[in-house]
Amino acid sequence: MKPGTVNKVKGSEIYGDFVGHDKITNIIMFQDKEREFVVTHNANIKPVSYFTGRETELKDLRQRIEEGRKSVLVSGMGGIGKTHICRKLFEEYINKHASGENIPFCHIGYIEYSGDMGSSLQNCLKYKEQDKPEQNQEAAWKELEYLAAGGKLLLFVDNVNVTMKEDEGLKRLKSIPGAVVLTSRRTSFNKGFKTYKIGFLDVKQCKTVYEKIRYEDSGREVPEDEIPDLEYIIEKLAAMHTITIEFLAHLVQTKHWTVKELRDELEEKGFQLEYKDEEDELVNIQKSYETLYDLSGLTKEEQNILEAFSVFPYIPLAAETCNEWLFADTGVDEDADILMGLYQKGWLQFDIEQESYALHPVFARFICEKCKPKSEKHLGLIEACQKKLKIPKNGSTLECQQYISYAESIIKKMDMRKSEEYVRFIDMLAYLLLYIAEYERAEKWYEELLKTSKDILGDNHLKIAIIYDNLSTSCLGRGQYERAEKLAQKSLQIRSNILGDNHPDVVDSYTILAGVYVKQGKYAEAEKLYMNIIAICEQLDEMDYASILNNYNNLAYMYIRQGKYIKAEELLNQCVTLYEKEHGENCYKIATIFDNLAQVYEAQGRYVKAEDYYKKSLEINIKAYGENYPDVARSYHNLAGLYRKQKWYEKALNFFIRAYKIRISRHELDYRDARIMYQSIKETYYEWNPRGNFEQWLEEKMKE
Repeated sequence: MKPGTVNKVKGSEIYGDFVGHDKITNIIMFQDKEREFVVTHNANIKPVSYFTGRETELKDLRQRIEEGRKSVLVSGMGGIGKTHICRKLFEEYINKHASGENIPFCHIGYIEYSGDMGSSLQNCLKYKEQDKPEQNQEAAWKELEYLAAGGKLLLFVDNVNVTMKEDEGLKRLKSIPGAVVLTSRRTSFNKGFKTYKIGFLDVKQCKTVYEKIRYEDSGREVPEDEIPDLEYIIEKLAAMHTITIEFLAHLVQTKHWTVKELRDELEEKGFQLEYKDEEDELVNIQKSYETLYDLSGLTKEEQNILEAFSVFPYIPLAAETCNEWLFADTGVDEDADILMGLYQKGWLQFDIEQESYALHPVFARFICEKCKPKSEKHLGLIEACQKKLKIPKNGSTLECQQYISYAESIIKKMDMRKSEEYVRFIDMLAYLLLYIAEYERAEKWYEELLKTSKDILGDNHLKIAIIYDNLSTSCLGRGQYERAEKLAQKSLQIRSNILGDNHPDVVDSYTILAGVYVKQGKYAEAEKLYMNIIAICEQLDEMDYASILNNYNNLAYMYIRQGKYIKAEELLNQCVTLYEKEHGENCYKIATIFDNLAQVYEAQGRYVKAEDYYKKSLEINIKAYGENYPDVARSYHNLAGLYRKQKWYEKALNFFIRAYKIRISRHELDYRDARIMYQSIKETYYEWNPRGNFEQWLEEKMKE
């Protein structure tokens, strides 16, 4: 991975902040009318059907919420209902809004925490996807801050498992206006969040939960002669631990036992949960849950699936993805419906609205400690998860990002014994994190990759050089220029020692090092390296024109950064000469250089020359590809942007519409490009006609 912002929109790679119409300026935001009441993707979050009790907790939390306070629902252990309380309140406010009741919130959201607040927000919140992937997380934060600006936002963040010191994003969340409710097992939190301790349901409420599950919410009750045994189980054996009682209800239902038979089985196996004195923490849970595990009579296939779930984060996984990830390792097909069977037995949670499954952390911890999942039993899962991390050709990573937490959790919890598959998995994860500019997390995994790869390959291997390159890029993104420089030099040394100074792969290390120098403002050193790279490329047996062009572009960017537009123009003209010599003057690749030259002129305000070169690029692209091609659409889009800058709005809109029509007519539609073009049209229209009806105007234009 090379340093800096990569401009691939024009078909070439210019590194740095200057990328013409793609220049990083402000984050693109939604228009107000695009926002909805529920501002997260998971609008169908619902409590369990057997939710009961909690009237006091719900009343207290409602009051805190409507006063705009920040609260943390805490208990020293999991499994007593923090999540379901949040889901109940979330559903309640959505229903009130839908029925037209007056509530103090304009927006509401539900975030499932997955390791850090920034990534969790990016996964769950609806925000305008940015042209540059590295801007997406900040775009999510900006959207949240905008929504909360008037104090009219209610946000739930479920299952926060770290302290505020461990996650800077939680500190940022604290500064945002509006009501925020977190759930956590941590009993102490920052002063900005008021803790609210969740207690246990009483025996009567636990009995109601049992009956609703056992009799499938039919209204039936436990027979009178069985009540004493049930109360004994609830109070003495299950210690009023909600999720354990839920499990026992499922167990009785699937086994068709009476309450007396359940009690006899539990006592015979020595099942009994207990708490530490004055602490909400279960003792002997491992031994007691071993009993439940045995009583379930799980098949090998079911055990394999539960092992897999035990290494997942506590985030619902779509049923379709579960099938794709898990069934290859069980040797059975989807028709076996193992997942639903595990739900009916009480092991998995199933959300009917979202069609997703999850394993509660209490069960996950027990199963992971009992089974110690090994990679050789889950090769299908590992391969399927890796595929989800692969960045698609259109460059959009929104789909990939939702699986980062799964990948991190699998790597941490599953025994892979530092194998080659372990290395491949970390490499894919780290690269995705680097691509989306999650530099700190990427660096952590590249450090692990470096250590493991050295153990397998030794210190002097070309793969080690690549890791140094990526670590350097990560450090560069975090502003750690000195470390980035040292890492790039290490990569260069390994490649030079193995391949010699004049090998194409050595050019990559030189290019990264030169990029570091540019960021440090060491322009003389960078220029020397770029010229050296070009000289190497020219001396190769087969001249590497692509690398020469790339480094001319990099040099041009450096000159632009210094305001040396004439030198940048000279270099780009050399690129034109180089292409004409190699491919002829009408080669379609020259269109890329014309685009970049146009951007240089545009940056200087030389709009006539910029227009001339954009038109040359357009003409070549039409000759090469015809009218209905993405590069032609980009040429129209560039011209439209130039006209908009000069306030020639009608002309700009005509060219924007041409670009947009081409984009949405393509079978291999790049939705990100289409969204960017749509947004450009919309913004330009309102600059031209602030009080107009954009949707009606666009509909008429699209028919022309």
